[in-house]
Amino acid sequence: MQPVIVPQSPTRTSVGPDLLEDTFTFPNEIVPLSPERFATRWMNGGWNPLPNERLGDTPPPTSLRLVCWNVDFMAPNANIRLQCALDHIRSTLETQGTAADAGSLIPCCVLLQEIEGDAMPILLKNKWVREHFIVIPTSIKHWPSPQYGNVTLVSNTVPIVSAQSLVFGNSRMGRNALLVDVQLKMPGDDEPALLRIANVHLESLPEGTSKRPEQLSATAELLRAAGVRAGVVAGDMNPIDPRDATIPAEAGLTDAYQGAEDDESNFTWGCQPPNRFPACRMDKVLYTGNSSMVVDTPSRLGVGLKTGRGQWVSDHHGLMTTVRFCED
Repeated sequence: MQPVIVPQSPTRTSVGPDLLEDTFTFPNEIVPLSPERFATRWMNGGWNPLPNERLGDTPPPTSLRLVCWNVDFMAPNANIRLQCALDHIRSTLETQGTAADAGSLIPCCVLLQEIEGDAMPILLKNKWVREHFIVIPTSIKHWPSPQYGNVTLVSNTVPIVSAQSLVFGNSRMGRNALLVDVQLKMPGDDEPALLRIANVHLESLPEGTSKRPEQLSATAELLRAAGVRAGVVAGDMNPIDPRDATIPAEAGLTDAYQGAEDDESNFTWGCQPPNRFPACRMDKVLYTGNSSMVVDTPSRLGVGLKTGRGQWVSDHHGLMTTVRFCED
């Protein structure tokens, strides 16, 4: 798909390594965000920020199911396609639990990219989302571009501590990494450990080749911040150039997928529908090289999924994995 080029504000300071290439660029910006939960009270009903005293007050789980999916903001019928994607994620996650989990949702985090701005109300009005998730952000005003952006859903069964957006200063396409801090149980330790999860959409097209390494490196640096036990970043990495093959390792990240790059059964883009660009493993799950964390090999979801009208739900497949801590 052809991404929208987002005009940069000329009022901000132009600095950085891409200054000559793009005439101007800006420093990365970290923007604190408020995790929000839906309330049905007759007063102050709707989506409201979690009070500070409620942050981290949920018992930490031992593992976390992680889903990421680029839901394609440019194709027609974004509302219908987003609803189908949410329904598919719901049915997939509901099959992951056991009989003891009946009526509840397993601890999970859903990372969505390319939600179309006008489709945001579909997400916020979804009954399943309202009942089971904390949402970051709930307004398109927190996106670098009002046309599309990333949204992270954290299930109510996972204690969330904080959230922030890393706005990529070198992006001309309104790209960012959306980071949330959650707590998981650490085997052999009474205190929970902090896991930082980044929902990322790196720069697209050949023009973005020089930008993606800097964007991923800046994200990885935050995954290794003080107080963070380990970090995982997932989403649309746009690895369309041979040079992209090395940037995860250069950023100090490990790929959760260890198979062959030419294995078509693991491609996540270019198949629905086939197009003039080669299909590839566009979406990835990467994590910090920390011996205390285990990330399972991701599986695909949404393969062949179409709406009731026969339209592809997205040009991407989603990915699902499980993250847990282990003893050092």
